[in-house]
Order: sequence, then structure tokens, then C-alpha cells
Amino acid sequence: MKLKENLRFLRRKAGYTQTELAKKMHLRQYNISDYEIGRIEPNIQTLIKFADIFNVSVDFIIGRKGKDENETDEFNINKYVDEMHLDKYLMTINDAMKDLPEDKKKKVVDAVLFLVHNYD
Repeated sequence: MKLKENLRFLRRKAGYTQTELAKKMHLRQYNISDYEIGRIEPNIQTLIKFADIFNVSVDFIIGRKGKDENETDEFNINKYVDEMHLDKYLMTINDAMKDLPEDKKKKVVDAVLFLVHNYD
């Protein structure tokens, strides 16, 4: 499993925006974005901070099998998405909309619905 996918999953599961997580980590939002898209990889100190914030092991974050009883299976984001019937495209849209005000979210939803209903 890829580090970038695990970081994004853990952040979303915890309910943090990239900006909120960056503040907790004493980083900038673009650092979190860079980690999540795989542009750069965090150093070991940063991985340890992520592990502490998300209450998981560094092994879990990097996709290795965990050593304790709560982490016996390798984390698989694709399996999670399938089981939760989530669509990767909807997750991307949701992530992009997270910081928008409610009225703008409604406009985005209306635009997406228009496109879906009028797509040939």
C-alpha cells in the first residue's frame, strides 16, 4: 500500500482538512498536499508525528503489516473503498469541496448533477 494513500485516508478518517492537519503537524498545507500526491515523502520524524496524531504505527502508515493485534492485516485503501461503496472520484470532489462555504457546495453539487443528467 502506498504511503500517500494511507496519509490521505487517515486524514479523512480523522475528519481533518489538509490545513487543519498541517497546523497540528506545524507544517504548511502544501506540505500535506505534497505528501498525499506523492510529490515528496516525509522524513522519519514527520512519520512519527503522523503516527502519534492518528494513533497508529509508522508501519501502518507506510503500509507494512502491523505488529500489534489491531494491525494484523495490511491496510488496503482499495478494499476499504470497495467495502464502503465509495467512489474515488466522489472522494476527490468531496476533498476539494471540504473548505467551501455551504452555498458554494450546493452550487458545485448542482453543477455536477447537471453534468451527470446531461452527459451523452
